[in-house]
Parts: sequence; C-alpha cells; structure tokens
Amino acid sequence: MDVGVNYPWFSYGWDFGPAPPGWRSGHDPAWVPHIGQHVQHLAAIGVSVVRWFILADGLSYGTGPDAPKPDRLATRDRAGWGFNPPALTSDFQDHFAALLQSFAAQSAEPHPVRLMPVLVDYKFCEPGVWPVEKEDPALQQSVPDQGWVKGGRVAAITTSRRQFIEQVLEPLLRLSAGYRDAIYAWDVFNEPEWVTDGWHPDRNNGHPVNSGEMRAFLEDSTSAIRQAGFRSTIGFNRIETINQTRLYADINQFHHYTDGSRSLQRNPFDPRWPGIIGEFATSTAEDTWPELNQRSQRILDRLKLTESQGYVLALPWSFQAADRHTSWTVQVENDIECFTQGRNCP
Repeated sequence: MDVGVNYPWFSYGWDFGPAPPGWRSGHDPAWVPHIGQHVQHLAAIGVSVVRWFILADGLSYGTGPDAPKPDRLATRDRAGWGFNPPALTSDFQDHFAALLQSFAAQSAEPHPVRLMPVLVDYKFCEPGVWPVEKEDPALQQSVPDQGWVKGGRVAAITTSRRQFIEQVLEPLLRLSAGYRDAIYAWDVFNEPEWVTDGWHPDRNNGHPVNSGEMRAFLEDSTSAIRQAGFRSTIGFNRIETINQTRLYADINQFHHYTDGSRSLQRNPFDPRWPGIIGEFATSTAEDTWPELNQRSQRILDRLKLTESQGYVLALPWSFQAADRHTSWTVQVENDIECFTQGRNCP
C-alpha cells in the first residue's frame, strides 16, 4: 500500500489567483518558496501522493464585480447567493502551473511524489461570507468588502455547472496535460455530503444542492477528467455514500473519521477501480480506531490495518492544516517512514 498525505493547502482558499488586500506580500502565493523543500521532505519519508485543494471555498475565484452576490430570489433551501461562473484569471492559471512544475521537477527522482488536485471543497457551496473588512471613515465602522466572498458559489454546481466545467475544470485539465507524470488523479469534490440533501445522516436536508444536481455535476466532471486522460476520484466523507449513490469513479475514495465505534470495513471495490482512504486523522485524542487498543493508536498501526483491509493508498490528515484531526509530529513522520520502508520499528 502507498502512503500519501493531505497537504492540503498553504493558505486555504487563496493558494491560487489574487488575494484580498493585505493578505499577501508580493505576487507569488505563500507556498511558492516552501513547496520544493516540502515535497523533497515528504518523498524522503516515503509519501507518494499529495492531495491539495485548488478552489477550496472559492475566495480567489470570482472577485470584484464577478464575486457572488446575495440573491433575494433564492428559496430558503438554497444558499441564498447568486453567482455567474467566470473564466479563471491568468494569475490563477499561472499559479496552478507553477504548482504542477514543482511536482514535475520531483517526478524524475527515485521516489516521485505526485499531485492529487481537489477542484472544490463543500464550503464552496455554503452561504457567502465577506471575510475582509475595511474602515469607512464616514460611518466610523467596519464595512464588508463585497468584492471578496468565501462560499456563495452553489450556482456553479447547480444551474451553471456546464459553464463552470468549461470555464474552470477543463482549462485546469489542459494545463495538467503538460505534466501528466506529476498527476496521480483529479479529485472533483471534497465531501459533497455536507451540502447535498439526503447524503449525510447527521445533516440530512435543507442543503443548497439536491441529490440530482450533485449527481449531474459529479458525473459531468468525472467524464471531463477521463476525456482529458486522467483518473477521476471523489472525496466522499463516508463509504456509505458510495454504496447509496453508486457514484463510482476510477479511484473510489472515502474518508475515515471515527467516533470510536466506526470500524474500517474490508475494501469492497473491484481492483480495476481501487479503493483508497482519502483522509484519516493523525490526532488520536478524539479519533480512536475501535479495532486497535488504546496503546496501539499510532499512525503505523493505522496504516498496517488499512493495508490489511485491502486498500491501495491512504492519506493522513494533514501536513499543513491546524484542526482537531491533525497532530503532525516527528512520531507521525517516523511511523510513515517505518511503514513505507518496511522496517520493524519500536
């Protein structure tokens, strides 16, 4: 079994394209001076795939006059924002090409590391939020800069999906075509269950996307990826969603977070369309695996169990994010290196 990692961003939502005033010094995104060293380091411990969110919540895609706007005509079960998907800016495409070049430069090494780009995160579809405030001297108070919106882009998935695929996904695939050896697969959507009616038992209804709309978007996107000559995958939150929707991709991916009671089931997928664990926690404080006793919750033990259950790739969460699922430590890196090098480590 191979081991990857969720990078999964350096600056969530603005790794590519423009950034709000004051958020970036200079033209280049913050990851540019670090990525070469990071990829080399990950290669050294045996990581072979890096999963990276590209649009994330959409902050840097559709800004200024193209930014999402509150939609008074939106029904209550929608996100309440209007959005007309624009073409990608040249800056956005240049930054993505620079990321591809960084991975291509390492792909000829003895231990290549390939990229798994993730087109959108579920937060892309949530109601819009103005994250940047500026002072209005006349009002003597902060007012939102309405040219910068996090989320609010559900129309790109629903009513304008063809336009969005043509304006965004297909140009990114064309850029990727120049770096085929650097791409492991293209991931369409991170955890669509959270914004789709009927797809998650914890948050079931009243979402901005209905199941038919999400199915159409995922099917059209995976088709475009295949036509471009890449393998497709979808970052489902739960394996039950794949069973329920029967939305199979070239690589069947789900995420395994457990409250201490959810066991990792045996890989049920045909080897021609392999199963992978796209995310699992490096933190053991809240996320314990019931198959492993309290003393053996190490990442090494989780990787061994995942391999024994027949999966071909597992990607721990995460190298860069800071959240309750993440505890990226020297011990985690040692565990990954022990597993990938086949060593018996204490």
